[in-house]
Amino acid sequence: MSLVDPNGSNKVTFQSFVDFMTRETSDSDTSEQVLASFKILAADKPFILLEELRRELPPEQAEYCIARMPLYNGPDGVPGALDYTAFSTALYGESDL
Repeated sequence: MSLVDPNGSNKVTFQSFVDFMTRETSDSDTSEQVLASFKILAADKPFILLEELRRELPPEQAEYCIARMPLYNGPDGVPGALDYTAFSTALYGESDL
């Protein structure tokens, strides 16, 4: 978090996230890198909310993710929670979605 939130505000701006991911994915993306990105956006929760995606991603990217992410079914989920792990692995052909 100190890399993407150097001021300690407990908020990550989209530009900080992009800068971090640009450094992290300079060669090519992997499912693990995409998963790590979503985990950051979700504040370490195992799911992400519609509001978080819409707040942190450009509109077209947020809507792409929302349309393709399955609902999160874990015991710690909340209504409307999305499963970014299933989505990330499906992007790279590591699971069926």
